Amino acid sequence: MVGCSMRSLRLVSPTLAAAGLSIACSTAEPRPGSDEVGSTSSDGTTLADSTTTSETGMSETDTAGTQTDTGIKFDQGAPDDLAGGSCDPDLIPDTTAFSFVKTIELGIDTLQAGFYDSTRDRVVVFSFFGEGRVLDIEGNIVDQVQAPAEALPSLDGGAYDLAGDLALLINQNCDLVEVDPETFATKAVIPLGLAHGMSVCAGLAIDPMANLYIASFGTDELVVLDRSGQVEQLRVDMLGIGMPGFDGIAEIAGSDNFLINSTTNLTAAIIAADGTLVAGPGLVGDLPIMGGGAVGQPDSMLTICTNGHTWVCDAYETSCSDFAPSDGDKMACGCLIVG
Repeated sequence: MVGCSMRSLRLVSPTLAAAGLSIACSTAEPRPGSDEVGSTSSDGTTLADSTTTSETGMSETDTAGTQTDTGIKFDQGAPDDLAGGSCDPDLIPDTTAFSFVKTIELGIDTLQAGFYDSTRDRVVVFSFFGEGRVLDIEGNIVDQVQAPAEALPSLDGGAYDLAGDLALLINQNCDLVEVDPETFATKAVIPLGLAHGMSVCAGLAIDPMANLYIASFGTDELVVLDRSGQVEQLRVDMLGIGMPGFDGIAEIAGSDNFLINSTTNLTAAIIAADGTLVAGPGLVGDLPIMGGGAVGQPDSMLTICTNGHTWVCDAYETSCSDFAPSDGDKMACGCLIVG
């Protein structure tokens, strides 16, 4: 693993920038098609994630493509309490590559925001305009929902806060909207953009310490804030790691790392918690990061802790692509919150 881990970050001062971890940032033009500076219609994306977890909660794929039991078992908890089990991240091999499994058709286009709700064991994906679908982790649609008005009209990122049992949505004006995951009614709105110099927020993830990882597309930066959105922890210049058009991010459960993508060069990469490259960049659909499948414009990303899969959604199409860890499915829901 490259860079500092989440476990080491717990011991650092709340403002990581003051500790010398901040990286100089540069600016970039807002995405084309915007009616105003700092707001623009989102680029495309591909989505990938699905499959059931093995009874052991841990498997690996051999050269013949079959899955074999590694002998490592995790207390997964009951199906309706997936986050209640224990998890030792050091026993879960870090995922550094994914393989295409299947395409998931949602019936709505301009897919921009998605997350896995580990409490309810379901995936939620929204369009740029707020139309949403609830799916099981196999990709079957089970419900149709609507994002709240406060997150619209330029919805462009989502995450699930397990500790607060809240869906988190972010729009391109950089408003963080806390939402009831059952009714999708707004609980709170936290404006973030002006206070932290972000522009065209286009992706959102949350780590086990409840830090927010935000893709600031308009400034080509990763901006890390505390859960309140008030304290800036870290800024990373994404141009410096070869990821212009940084537009999607998802935390890899059981790891200190994050999966990210770019809608400018259609690539994906894996970074450590401090923004250091772990793997990539590489084209979505090609080795070494995400092999197989056809992803037109990769955008929204989410990861599923019950099996380690990732979904990458296509911004201008109506489908998401499901990618599995190349070394086998992994159960890591117990790693979503630091105890």
